Amino acid sequence: MADCSAICVATCVAMELMESSDDESNFLLESDRKDRHKTQDFFEWTVPRYFPDMFKKFFRISPQSFELVCQLLGANEQLAKRTYRGGRQEIPLEKKVMIVLRYLASQETILGISDRFNITVSTFTKYREKVVNAINDLLPRFVQWPEELDSVAIKFNEMGTYEFQNIIGAIDGSHIPIEQPLECPNSYYNRKKFHSVILQAVCKDDLSFVNICVGMPGRCHDAKAFKHSHLSEIGDELCRQGQYHILGDAAYALMRWLITPFRDNGNLTREQYNFNKFLSSKRQVIERAFALLKGRFRRLKYVSIRDIKCICKIISACCVLHNICLQSDEDIAEFIDAEIDELDANLGENFPVNADNGEGILKRNNLTIELNRVNS
Repeated sequence: MADCSAICVATCVAMELMESSDDESNFLLESDRKDRHKTQDFFEWTVPRYFPDMFKKFFRISPQSFELVCQLLGANEQLAKRTYRGGRQEIPLEKKVMIVLRYLASQETILGISDRFNITVSTFTKYREKVVNAINDLLPRFVQWPEELDSVAIKFNEMGTYEFQNIIGAIDGSHIPIEQPLECPNSYYNRKKFHSVILQAVCKDDLSFVNICVGMPGRCHDAKAFKHSHLSEIGDELCRQGQYHILGDAAYALMRWLITPFRDNGNLTREQYNFNKFLSSKRQVIERAFALLKGRFRRLKYVSIRDIKCICKIISACCVLHNICLQSDEDIAEFIDAEIDELDANLGENFPVNADNGEGILKRNNLTIELNRVNS
């Protein structure tokens, strides 16, 4: 099946400014200060001495995943090794990738990363752009809608305590904090009083993303971000005309392929209350996926760049790497950030939602009867 992921990039593009510093403590910083090889030979001498757990803590991916990423990027024309024609030797691919991974994995400043790897800030900026672009080129391969929908639905049904058949994904939006853009700053200023862009994503039971849309301004409600995404146009086809469905919260309009909870105005029936409980237990997987994404790639906790296009590429690159790492069967427990829910909580309250679809209402009513029967 052709790739169905869409990256929605906002049109407000501005100059990239300096990166802000963070009080994050760098792993092994004290030992590095005592190491005479720290600046000149960090890549050549220090990193090879890291045990796998040290490497994983510093770069937020395992050595095995790092090798896979380098292998995947090795064929990219932007990163291909060129014939040496004299002058300064070209930086090895592994070092370029390592530099960018450290950037995505932390809130360390560009100046700090450049010093650590013994490169100039301009060299860092050049290779960040090339590596991020190369990772984005992998998006159609690693962020794509599943073809075997039956197997996905079975795994969703087996997940957790309750049965809920024919689920193939869960959808939500997450706010990525950014520096105030020079153009259209009010559009990116959300209700929690910080600037952000929205990452809308659909994930499977294994936390991998199957569809992403990046770049809608933080002021937008989830329902509006969804309406402007390609998924809103093709979702029914992807879910085979309602044979399968994805789960969303009450911010989304109810459709035969997008199932949402009953809005609780204080008069829910017992069956409706139970249905909401069943749905919530399955839909939590997308919140866990966002917590893993932001916990692993801590740059997403605050992207101090004013170029919206660059920000969107960085976010989507993190989503691609997120999926690659999951394919490598990494232990993810140490990366999941429990504080992420607080960042996105209630950003959509008091916003109007689109009208529920008649076919969606009928399907949810039938699901309510069936789920109360099988889970009783």
